[in-house]
Amino acid sequence: MAFFRLIAVIFIVAGLLVLGYDVISSIQAGQGFKALPLADLWGLIHPGSLEGYRAWVTQTIPNPGPSISESVLGFPAFAVYGVIGVLLGLLFQKRSRYDD
Repeated sequence: MAFFRLIAVIFIVAGLLVLGYDVISSIQAGQGFKALPLADLWGLIHPGSLEGYRAWVTQTIPNPGPSISESVLGFPAFAVYGVIGVLLGLLFQKRSRYDD
């Protein structure tokens, strides 16, 4: 359980780091806040694997799957990481024990 709580914290920290990147890049550009989509972040890290993932999804998953995948890749990266971290944190939180 402690391992999954650590993974949850890592996801939350990654979400905060991406949010900080979004804020700083928006300030430098001199425009309003613009969140980085998950696909763009993935493309910055490793563009070849993103294209491989898209090809894999279109070849192996039935018809509504590729459109769902593309819509998830369009979500803001900080929100995806943050939601995954919070859900893992809630799922694997310490349970309180009541002794009656």
